[in-house]
Amino acid sequence: MKRMGAWRGGWVSILLGLGMLLGFAPAWSAAEPAWGNGPYRMLFEVDSAQPAAWNMTLGAVAHIVKRVGIPPARLEVLAWGPGLRMLRKDAPDAMEISILQMRGVRFAACQTSMKRLHIRPRDLAPGVTVVAGGMAELMKRHNAGWAEVKM
Repeated sequence: MKRMGAWRGGWVSILLGLGMLLGFAPAWSAAEPAWGNGPYRMLFEVDSAQPAAWNMTLGAVAHIVKRVGIPPARLEVLAWGPGLRMLRKDAPDAMEISILQMRGVRFAACQTSMKRLHIRPRDLAPGVTVVAGGMAELMKRHNAGWAEVKM
């Protein structure tokens, strides 16, 4: 008999808990999102030609585009050094880069690194912006309040 009473009490606790959760749901939906309130400006810096670094970068960017949207987020991927090879039009991720560009993500290539690696603007995927220098672009974005992520 005691077990039956304890079981009923368990159900009552569960139902009360669910009721509380449902009752507080509107308050949760009005709360600040986990990523805070915008504006969102994030610069991803990639200096590696390793597929793992690019997969992580493109995955993170796609996730932000899906969860936050563009706007309110402004996202830029800056490639310099060996990372430039992944912005070439014949790179393995060229199609994914093109799709993210269509969704509003900007991809930029460091001109200084391009000269050192003998990469011409016509070698880059369509829509990739060339900036004078990767470090100068980093400083500009930093001074404008952008969050920076080194991949």
